[in-house]
Amino acid sequence: MTIKNSILKKPKVSIIITYYNLGNYISDCILSILKQEYTNWEVLIVNDGSDKENSKIVNRITHEKIKIINLKENQGQLIAFMKGLSHAKGEFICMVDADDILLPNYLNTLLYIHLRNNVAFVSSSCGEINQKNEVVSLNYVNNPIKETETEFSLSETQNVFQTNQNFIIKHLNIKKNPFGLWEWNPSTSAMFRKTSLEILKYYPDKNFWKTGADKVIFSLAHLIGGSINTSAVCYLYRHHDSNNSKTTLTTGNKKYLNEEYINTLINWNKKLRLDTLYMFISHKKDFIKKYNKLNYAKMFYHVIFCLNLKICAKVIKTFAHKLIKI
Repeated sequence: MTIKNSILKKPKVSIIITYYNLGNYISDCILSILKQEYTNWEVLIVNDGSDKENSKIVNRITHEKIKIINLKENQGQLIAFMKGLSHAKGEFICMVDADDILLPNYLNTLLYIHLRNNVAFVSSSCGEINQKNEVVSLNYVNNPIKETETEFSLSETQNVFQTNQNFIIKHLNIKKNPFGLWEWNPSTSAMFRKTSLEILKYYPDKNFWKTGADKVIFSLAHLIGGSINTSAVCYLYRHHDSNNSKTTLTTGNKKYLNEEYINTLINWNKKLRLDTLYMFISHKKDFIKKYNKLNYAKMFYHVIFCLNLKICAKVIKTFAHKLIKI
């Protein structure tokens, strides 16, 4: 369906980049945004207390649609994102990592899905690149959704980056995909409806999430309005020495998480659940006013009873891993 009306306006997308000492990659990220097929966007780069050299790099970026917000000291990913969100003018929000690269279809595809569905956010599939911008894969091994039947064919231009316009979408809801269970690709994969992120202002301990803020943001937004995964590859995730997960890059098998990161994930899950319950209790009146009593009760219930067999299986595997002595 094509709508042609001079009165109607295309929605604006606010791209929030939380930046901390990633000067080697930020220019590639910005260049990929400038090449987007969808053009009604703004960029808010939140420089989260980077050192002098990295601050110089980001502050040299000048563009009419790009705004730099400098924080005096490092406050962490969640607070930096919230700072960008407070300045955002778009009705749709993207949380882009400064070391990732967006494919030209990124905004177009995610917005296309949003405008035809009613969810809090849409998460795309992704490919992988290394520190040298060499493409490792266009089918990230941990993508949550994969096409069951895939036909491969090069276009006449022999462009290996040609994106397929036919893609799958999968709706996720809080009943079948419980609170706190990770079902998506990392930060850059998602486009949110801004209204679904209003709940973040009530979160009690923003300082804790120096890294891994997407765990909080995705989980709370999904609790509010559900989400969608799509098989469309819309961006390239970069592997380098400073990745938060510090995983080993493999092909044809999986990413191997090291012991330190496994412990981090366990702590994140405990922290998220306890903080969210405290948030619902301490701001009960605000939540009832905003979401009504019935929805408040449902959300509170889903946070308390958020375990399922899939989560239990992961916990068992984690503890089994800890018991193995190599």
